Amino acid sequence: MTRLLLALAGVVLLAVTALAAVWLLGQLLTGLGLFIVGAAGVLGRLLWFLLITGVLAGVVYFVASAWRPSVRAPVRPFKARPASPRPASDGTKRGRRGNRTGLAPVPPVPAGTVPSSAAPVIPAPAAPTTPERTPTEPVQTGPAPTTAAGTEAAASGPVRSGD
Repeated sequence: MTRLLLALAGVVLLAVTALAAVWLLGQLLTGLGLFIVGAAGVLGRLLWFLLITGVLAGVVYFVASAWRPSVRAPVRPFKARPASPRPASDGTKRGRRGNRTGLAPVPPVPAGTVPSSAAPVIPAPAAPTTPERTPTEPVQTGPAPTTAAGTEAAASGPVRSGD
């Protein structure tokens, strides 16, 4: 009897395991199917976008080509200016405005000396303003008074409202 019960339990367990495997395979195939359907939807929308874009681009190209004039306006012939005689050059270079661009010689400076143009300039101190000239009150060096004149000292402890 034990053998019969163990065989029956094995068959039931095998059937439950097979049923779980079939269920899991169905879940995997459902997920794969959803992925394929989603990818097909995205690719379909991409195809529509590309078709519409291609058609619109063709229309734009056609309209732009149609707007171009078929006969181009003639180009005016180039008329050369008569050459004006230039004065003879004296050998010096000149800039845009006609000024001479000759280099002026720079005098040598001995090492260790600083020209006056490169010396640091120390600014003079600013003159004091009127409030700075007025004398200040003497500084109190002793302990501060506990109460001011004409007032009474507050009671110590927490402050309660409504008393």
